[in-house]
Amino acid sequence: INKEDKENWCSQINRLQQLLDKLECQGPKLEPLKEDTLASTYKSNILLVQRQMSVIDDELDNFRKVLSSYIDATLAHSDNLHVSVQKLPGKSCYIMYEFWQDRISWMSHLQSNSSKDFQRCIIDMMEDAEIVSTMLLPASWWIMTNN
Repeated sequence: INKEDKENWCSQINRLQQLLDKLECQGPKLEPLKEDTLASTYKSNILLVQRQMSVIDDELDNFRKVLSSYIDATLAHSDNLHVSVQKLPGKSCYIMYEFWQDRISWMSHLQSNSSKDFQRCIIDMMEDAEIVSTMLLPASWWIMTNN
């Protein structure tokens, strides 16, 4: 190897070392938060309502009938996306999940005759007060999992 090649190699190695030193000194760079690309096309959130109802054992048959009517009426509501009900094994406890276009739709539904009738009918069938909780979910999640 001649002297010029040796100097060239040394120069390249030094330059590479400097670049490595710079990289080691830099902290990790986080990517900027990416906006939900579907948010511009669809409403950004849907509302999940979870309702837990503990029913008196003697009222189970009546409760199932009233619940079935309520589910049919709720599914017929234009802003309702889905209704699902689970009965906890070994208990007289039902958990209902209602998916709504948004909070306003659900609040409007609460004022409907079918919702008010359901509340009036079940009040004497319950062991404890109904437990209701809500959660906003990304609309893109709903769109992707249901298409």
